[in-house]
Amino acid sequence: MTIPRLQQVATMAVVLLLLVVLFVPLPSCSNEALVEKPAIVEREQEAQAEDRSADQTLVQKKIMVDIKGAVKRPGPYSFRLGDRVQDAIKRAAVTAEADIKQLNLAARLIDGQEVIVPTKKKTKALKKAATEKSEQAEVPKGLLDLNAATEDQLLEVPGIGPAKVSAIVKYREEKGGFATYENLGDVKGFGPKTLENLKAYLIVY
Repeated sequence: MTIPRLQQVATMAVVLLLLVVLFVPLPSCSNEALVEKPAIVEREQEAQAEDRSADQTLVQKKIMVDIKGAVKRPGPYSFRLGDRVQDAIKRAAVTAEADIKQLNLAARLIDGQEVIVPTKKKTKALKKAATEKSEQAEVPKGLLDLNAATEDQLLEVPGIGPAKVSAIVKYREEKGGFATYENLGDVKGFGPKTLENLKAYLIVY
């Protein structure tokens, strides 16, 4: 093979090498994407599974509610966290004298709660008594149970206004009640000093 021929072959080899380098994509990027994408999908699926598991555990939590008043089958009943007053009176079967219009049927049930179904005859008397009690605004005698106290009773406690009462009720509905008195510190607006002052009025039985 002559020297000019060798030069032509070498030139063609260099040109082919440049074409390969410029136009053939490197496999590293695509391989990396193929490795990372399943890992990301797997992590997302694990997170979704954990969320579903937490929600299922919350729904399966049981609470006890005592149903009294104008019902055919009074007594304590077991409910799921998130059940409503409507579910409670349905289980206990209200009587013909029951006045369910006086109840908030959409309210969430709280562990240890006492649901009293009033009768139509006593409705006016109960309203009058509640009005007189609200007007007097006396400091409650004894300690109020944070899980059972009504909004009117909580409003009578010195240092607790409408905003704090709403925060307490919201906590009871979301958490299913207070496990200890110290849990009140988890409610917005109740700092260490407020907790110390309210010990004379509130408790968790």
